[in-house]
Amino acid sequence: MAMKTMRIVLVLTAFLLIAYGYLIFEWVSEKEQIRAIKDYTADLSDHPLMELADAGSALEYLNNASDEVLRERLRLYAVNARALEYSSLILYETTGEKYQLFSTVTANIEDFFIGVGNKPEPGTTLRENLDIIKAIGEHLKKRRITDLSEEDVVSILNLSTKLKS
Repeated sequence: MAMKTMRIVLVLTAFLLIAYGYLIFEWVSEKEQIRAIKDYTADLSDHPLMELADAGSALEYLNNASDEVLRERLRLYAVNARALEYSSLILYETTGEKYQLFSTVTANIEDFFIGVGNKPEPGTTLRENLDIIKAIGEHLKKRRITDLSEEDVVSILNLSTKLKS
């Protein structure tokens, strides 16, 4: 009887060790997948982030450009803002809150560029908002989306709400 109990305990222990090992393997695999998603999303957001960081300087340079040239740039910036919004939502799902806030920021910026692009004379509105666009760019310069602190995101959010299209 004692031998039978000992075998049951050994089988149960072996089963628990195998189950525990499998759970650890799954947990490590999931963490690795989340890390890969985060890295890939950050890589994808580098170019749109750089474009928006330089938007103020580029728009200042295009101060006397035709309305069609300005609209083309505004569409490009709106697309970049949308790409960052999607990247932010992916990062929010895999990591945390600041990315949900950053997706709101990029949605504000996208709405601004779309609204200005739909105006008969976009240059006037851009000149009125150029300082804000440049200030947003200063927060974004030489950074990756994963490098933005929550304070940076809040500052950019406050700036983006001041944009008037």
